[in-house]
Amino acid sequence: MARILLCISLFLTIACGSAGAQVLDYRALMGGGGSEPEASQQSLPFSPAPFTSGPEQGPTATDYATLTQPSGPMLGAAKNAVEVFRERLIRTLSHLPRTGGEIWGTLQAASPTGRSGYFVGTMLFAILLLMVGRAVSRLFDAFIARPIFVGLQRPNPKGYRDKLPVLCSRILITIFSILLTIGVASAVGLYFYQQHEPTLLTVIALFVAYGTIRAIEGIWRMALAPFLPAYRLPVIEDRPSRRLYRWLVAASAVGILVFALTAWLTALGLPQKSIVLVTILGNITVVVTLILMLRVNRSAITALIFSGRSPDEASWVTLAASRLWSPLSVLYLIAALGKLTFDLIMGIETRGEELIVPYLVLLIGLIAYAATSYVIERVFTQRRAIAEENARAAAARAAEDAAAEAERQAEPGFGASGDIDGDGDEESATKAEVSPALFRPGASMRSFEDLARRVASLFAIGAGAWALLYYWGGIGLFAENAFIGMTEDLIDILFIGYITYHAARIWIDQKIEEEGVDESDSGPLDGEGGGAGATRLATLLPLIRNFVLGVILIAIVLVAATELGVNVAPLFAGAGIVGLAIGFGSQALVRDILSGAFFLMDDAFRKGEYIDVGEVKGTVEKISIRSFQLRHHLGMLHTIPFGEIQHLTNFSRDWVMMKLPLRVTYDTDVERVRKLIKKLGQQLMDDPVVGPNFLQPLKSQGVIHMDDSAMIIRVKFMTKPGDQWVVRKRVYQEIRELFDREGIKFAHREVTVRIPDLPQDRPPNEAEIKAIGAAARRVGDTQAEEMLATGTGGPLDDR
Repeated sequence: MARILLCISLFLTIACGSAGAQVLDYRALMGGGGSEPEASQQSLPFSPAPFTSGPEQGPTATDYATLTQPSGPMLGAAKNAVEVFRERLIRTLSHLPRTGGEIWGTLQAASPTGRSGYFVGTMLFAILLLMVGRAVSRLFDAFIARPIFVGLQRPNPKGYRDKLPVLCSRILITIFSILLTIGVASAVGLYFYQQHEPTLLTVIALFVAYGTIRAIEGIWRMALAPFLPAYRLPVIEDRPSRRLYRWLVAASAVGILVFALTAWLTALGLPQKSIVLVTILGNITVVVTLILMLRVNRSAITALIFSGRSPDEASWVTLAASRLWSPLSVLYLIAALGKLTFDLIMGIETRGEELIVPYLVLLIGLIAYAATSYVIERVFTQRRAIAEENARAAAARAAEDAAAEAERQAEPGFGASGDIDGDGDEESATKAEVSPALFRPGASMRSFEDLARRVASLFAIGAGAWALLYYWGGIGLFAENAFIGMTEDLIDILFIGYITYHAARIWIDQKIEEEGVDESDSGPLDGEGGGAGATRLATLLPLIRNFVLGVILIAIVLVAATELGVNVAPLFAGAGIVGLAIGFGSQALVRDILSGAFFLMDDAFRKGEYIDVGEVKGTVEKISIRSFQLRHHLGMLHTIPFGEIQHLTNFSRDWVMMKLPLRVTYDTDVERVRKLIKKLGQQLMDDPVVGPNFLQPLKSQGVIHMDDSAMIIRVKFMTKPGDQWVVRKRVYQEIRELFDREGIKFAHREVTVRIPDLPQDRPPNEAEIKAIGAAARRVGDTQAEEMLATGTGGPLDDR
């Protein structure tokens, strides 16, 4: 989220700054930005005071305000403003050759020795004092701060929770080191400096500039961690990170030194026109440095926006930000420079913060987001630890199951394939470890922690945008009837609705994940149905989810429309009329919806269960308010309206009885077979793999049918729905091996064909052979049809 905060804050900075510049310029052109000369003299140290009036100085600020009063046409006011600006600009530039002499004279006048070089020596001596203080602070860093900082570090830190405290400790150490440096330098300097105000101002300006530059350097060191990759918060490589860090510190230093120089010369009494020129030249230097910094580090900033993702994986907002941030930043800097120059030339009171306010807003926004992310991680640490522990336990169970399965497969007589399913338990174990809800397409926020991070970033962005708009337009921009004020209310509504919508979605999705079953295991196995389905809550929650989210969206739209002044009462009336018309004109739709509601209330079926509705049968895959979808075990997907259901058979409730017919020869001892099957049933109940699936053991039902060539002995067992197919494969395998060991033979189908009047002393001719084959085929087809219809070898009783 830090990358989104970075790019969107930059966008808002640029857009709001440009709009504000236009508003202020227009206000100045219309006479609202002018100020009286007397009031103009109260300016801040970082910006020169407006021009004072005088006959030789041309139009003053008062004259400008008078010329641009909106009493006449707007075009005339703009023309007068342009003429005034052009005249003052020419007079200001004509003063440029004398600026150096005035600075030299000002320094001589302020010097106690009458020489301008006095302040150069003062600065050099102040720098020497800072070097002494820095030497003392380096001792502190080497013997005290560095061991503490290294001791706080941990191997493989993760997230803001592990990284931010270490980075903040470095900031605290840096601040203490700055105070120690300045304190030692000041203490030593007290023995050398006299109570001379210009000298003290020079030293103080230099000390404040040094401390500010080092503080900014510490903040950017914390944000980018150029020399500590393990604790770096943004996703960026080492070399681009260090280059960006150096350029940011250099650009910050240039801006601080320019402002300090302007304030120092103003305090020494430099004439106003020279102050204006020095300020304009300083602003140009700052803007050029910032543009160069953006140009050189364009790839690094773009990488921060992408945050380690490729362009194919990024959203359209990220792609737009990666392409537009550079030109829009340059446009903002040029627009801010133009406004500052215009205000200085025209004598309009200005504090000169247009260049530094976006920088501070962005820096404070990043720090605030990092602190918020730290708090969020601390709050959700316990929940995340529980989730990780559950994941490790699931992985351990899967490993144990895989080891047990491998050991079982190594036993002799397991089977040729080595797998009772034919599909592999390794894949099933893998599927059991991963919940499908975690990979739902489009679900970018899957937990309340993700939502909290998103809300924190959006709040930081909104606060930064509000600060910029407030600076450029003032409190009047947020009046109730103003456009920005209405937009602010609309954004608040959408923001609250956004939080409510995603909070409800995440809560319901988590409940679905807790109650649901793996869709990969809910379908039929081996071409048959009857698998266990989801819980009733897991079946109803998707419908409740769609309904609740739809209601929230409608409420957001209606409240937003009301805020925009739209009368929503006719919408409710129209919706009622439309609903009534749909009720009369679409009786089938109403019947489907009501039938579905009653089916779900009666708990007739659930998602993942195998049902038969008469003409079709399959596994329930999806349920809507009007219909549901059945996946046939051969792959076909049927969509069935609820109103079309006449009767419904559910194969996935409580228990399933599986009955298996066995064809044996007529000489088989039925009582011996019964005892062998009973003993086999007890062995299967004790089996570690299929034993837990039995609800009733395998047992024989005796002879249930006799046909021309075999006796039909049936065995049965009871399992949970969905387990019968796995158990059936094992039962068939064990019975085949048991009969082979005990000498019990399976009977093969035989067809006896008699041909009347066939002589005994000759073989059948070709026509008679064809007749014998046709008769045998008819008998085989008839028996196959009976088997498909009843699931046995003939029309047997299924009790």
